Amino acid sequence: MDTLKKQIMEINQLCNESDGLYHDIAQSYGLSDSIYWILYILYYNDCPVSQTELCSNWYYSKQTVNSSISAMTKKGWIMLETVPKTRNRKNIVLTEAGRIFCAKVIGKLMRWKRPPSRELQKKKENCFYCYSEKQINICGRNTRKDILRHKSSFFRIM
Repeated sequence: MDTLKKQIMEINQLCNESDGLYHDIAQSYGLSDSIYWILYILYYNDCPVSQTELCSNWYYSKQTVNSSISAMTKKGWIMLETVPKTRNRKNIVLTEAGRIFCAKVIGKLMRWKRPPSRELQKKKENCFYCYSEKQINICGRNTRKDILRHKSSFFRIM
């Protein structure tokens, strides 16, 4: 196997291992992956996050966001606030109980991640981020083109 192919496979394995770690943490607290990540996003965001932004920026379906919001509202972790001067756009806001829960669940992981992150040089972190971003952008662009091409040929067959 050539070096580049091996590196790509190793990076994908690391990403899957990371996903598995987050999944295990979510499961240990009785959370779905989507609820865990939405709480993570809300906990670390400096500004309000809307349902629409979760769908467009984090690639969640509306159904996933709505069912997660419903479950978190029932637990008392979040509330919805209407965005001023809009008809139906709502921001998701952590309640005090939600902040306490997030500090326990998400804050713990971030405390574990700090020491290894400090050991990495900024240059290496930046290179990994830039590589990952480029890979996802190029793969995403090509995948979307391929899906559209596949859909159009599928409908011609029908």
